[in-house]
Amino acid sequence: MKSIFELVSKHVEPSIKRSIVESLVKRGMPRTMISKCLGISTSLITRYLRKERGLHDFTNIADLASKIEELADRIVNNRLCKEYFYYELIKLTIYALSKKYVCEIHYSIDKSINPAKCHICPEIFKNTIS
Repeated sequence: MKSIFELVSKHVEPSIKRSIVESLVKRGMPRTMISKCLGISTSLITRYLRKERGLHDFTNIADLASKIEELADRIVNNRLCKEYFYYELIKLTIYALSKKYVCEIHYSIDKSINPAKCHICPEIFKNTIS
């Protein structure tokens, strides 16, 4: 069984970051500002925008997409950057895990997972989200 933390670092977090980067670019935030604020390189921003990194699309999950857009608004309006951004990114990641939004991704890389029967993430993370 692949660790959920490996899944998060390789698939979930980059995909959420990609959605945030796309949203910030649509709002007209300069890439250099995005880079400084999110603590990522401008070349990584380019890879996100070309969909070469963060390959999973969470925008089709309405409540997660809404939370991503809210975070992008807060970044643009309040310059929510660095550790404050990372704190919110972790909360979004835990939220996605707790709601079982990443189970199919987990299954696609590890066929020993049965998303219908597995309740590890909701159990672990149910008390950590607000």
